This record gives sequence, C-alpha cells and structure tokens, in this order.
Amino acid sequence: MDDFNELPLQTPEVALKTISDSTATKAQKLLAASLVTQSRVFEYQLTDDAQPLLILDVTHFLNHRINSRLMAAIGQELAEKITDCNPDIILTAPSSGNIPAITTALHLETQPDVVYAPKGTPITMAEVYQAKSRSYTHGKSVDLTVAKDCLQPNQRVVICDDFLDTGRTSQDLLNIVKQAESIVTCFFFVIEKPFGGREQLKSLGFSDDQIISLIKIDSLRPGKLKLNGFAAWFELKRV
Repeated sequence: MDDFNELPLQTPEVALKTISDSTATKAQKLLAASLVTQSRVFEYQLTDDAQPLLILDVTHFLNHRINSRLMAAIGQELAEKITDCNPDIILTAPSSGNIPAITTALHLETQPDVVYAPKGTPITMAEVYQAKSRSYTHGKSVDLTVAKDCLQPNQRVVICDDFLDTGRTSQDLLNIVKQAESIVTCFFFVIEKPFGGREQLKSLGFSDDQIISLIKIDSLRPGKLKLNGFAAWFELKRV
C-alpha cells in the first residue's frame, strides 16, 4: 500500500472544499465528505495475527447509524452502474451489505429481490447452501447460509457488500452461488479498500468492468486517507 509521501495533507476543512469543487458525482461527494467528517482509521491487533489490522470505522453513517440521504444517492448511482449486469437476485452478507443492496435494488428498473446470507442456520431453513467465512470485525469464522428455495439454479446474481476489502467475503458468497448452479454477473461495493480484493476477484476470471465500487481508497493510515482521484491526503476529523 503506497504512502504517497509526495502528497500534501489537507485539513478536514480544506478537504471538504476540495471534494466540493471536484468533478465527482453527487453520491461520491457525499460519501467522501462523510469519510472525512465522520469516519476514523485505527490499528487493531488480533491475537492470532502478527500484523495489526487497519480498521476503517464508518459506524456513524454507513453500517450502524445510517445516513438515509447518503444511502439514497448511493443506491441510485450504484443502480446506474450495474444495470447492464441485469440481475435476477442481489446477494449480500449481513448486516452491513443489506442496506446498499436494498437501496440499489429499489433504483433498478426490474427491482430484483435481495437475498442476504445470515450467519449460522436459522430454524426456518431446512435445506441450505453454506460457506465458511472469516469475520475480522468479530474475530471469528462464521457459516454464511442461504436457503435453497431462495436461490434457484440458472439465476443471474450480483454480489453486494459495503466494502471490498481482501475479497474473502465476496469469494464466500461466490461459493454459495456456484453451489446453487447460478452465475455471478458482477460485484458491487460502496467503498473499495487497497487490500487486494479486486486482484483476488480478477484472479477468479472476473474483469475490472465486473467489479464496481462507488469510491476507491488508494491508501489509509491512522487519522488520514488518500482517495482515488484526489492529489492529497485527507485528514480525518475523528480520531
């Protein structure tokens, strides 16, 4: 992950003006501004890992407290980007993927159903597809589950999540789609992190055009981040 040492560090106030004056779309501007004013980046040490994780905390606007105006704009723009994927189903992992999946589906002309894969096996599900998935925020492995009667063979599926990180969750959901004998036509994400997820999905045969994100982070460090398309680091208000 590049340090972009040659680039200046802009204060939150200057960063917001830079974002406002840019050619980014409405949703991209709202999201970038939310990252500057309401996110934080910090290191977290897992007991079984030698290297600490860089955590991007978006609980104030994206995956705990939800900014509905922002999500409406995100859903509209992501829908425009994935229209050609022509999904029958949007598949996502709970709970952070649910809201971008639903808001995107509502803006698609066909309004496809959203299927989310709960962790474990609910007693309401008799026959299921499952894939084991590692949850870094919870620090454990979980079984993602989809009922067989909710994901039929030969359906066109798009996979959604809030983040494209290492690509592990997307690959686990892809595993479920393959079990159902359906096809993944594309992946879409709100935020893409610089942790190799795109390269992992491309190694499975998917093209850049099939891996869609609203905004990309080129690099991040505690207290700051570098967004794709901007020639500066942005200092974050929250620490």
